[in-house]
Amino acid sequence: MDLEDKAEKAEENGDLETACALWKEIAARNQDATSFVSYGRLATKIEEWDEAEVAFAEALRLDPSYSLAMEGMGILWYHRTDRDETESFQTAKDWYLKAIKLDRNAHALTLLGSSYLALGDATAAQDALEQAIKIDPQYEEAMYNLAGMHEEKDPARAVELLERAIEIDPDYSLAHQRLGVLRHHSGDLIQAEYHFRRSLEADPTDYWSHLYLANCLAVQGGETEAEQTYRFVTSLQPENEDGLRFFANFLESIGKEQEAAAVRATIKPTGGQ
Repeated sequence: MDLEDKAEKAEENGDLETACALWKEIAARNQDATSFVSYGRLATKIEEWDEAEVAFAEALRLDPSYSLAMEGMGILWYHRTDRDETESFQTAKDWYLKAIKLDRNAHALTLLGSSYLALGDATAAQDALEQAIKIDPQYEEAMYNLAGMHEEKDPARAVELLERAIEIDPDYSLAHQRLGVLRHHSGDLIQAEYHFRRSLEADPTDYWSHLYLANCLAVQGGETEAEQTYRFVTSLQPENEDGLRFFANFLESIGKEQEAAAVRATIKPTGGQ
């Protein structure tokens, strides 16, 4: 098995550190922009921000017009946590704009939309996402992101976009999750439950889909399964205060006041002394 195969296998198995180390070795050997982008992508995933920046910079030194390296640099700056947040989002936006000048595609425009939204420019974000969908009417990620912008003021439009997204990708876990939330808010608990379950079929460990499902079951009177689901989800992230509060409220609603109090006692106080 060659190094590329080993790197891909390590990534498939979730061993991102090994995959990153292998791509670093491959890039040093090959000295080509594509390998350095793969290296930078993995370094970004394991939050080795400076290492990723050096990798993408080397890719651009080797090929100054490589738009994928510019996108990678943008993704790095969008996600990095070691710099000022506004500076990072602004830098990400600038890299996406550079990439789009060379290759105007739906993926880059969707990334650009996310950076505009993070910077508080909803109008520019919506424009970028709508352009992405015009370029590729089957690009479900742009539809999902655009739906998020419409959830509060135009939930019907958000539902339409999410429905289109899952028509394209029936296993789009996050789209099912958001559809479940919107259906729950509209009072359609049966459809809400369906979408939460479909979300979990695609991503069985998703914390929020489990929590939303538990709440949906509780509202429908399915106390036994709701309790089981609450217990499972709070075991996934035992320090998540939102889940603990939901669980405590549920326990109290079914008459288990002592256990509810015990759960609340595990929630760490916030604020000052």
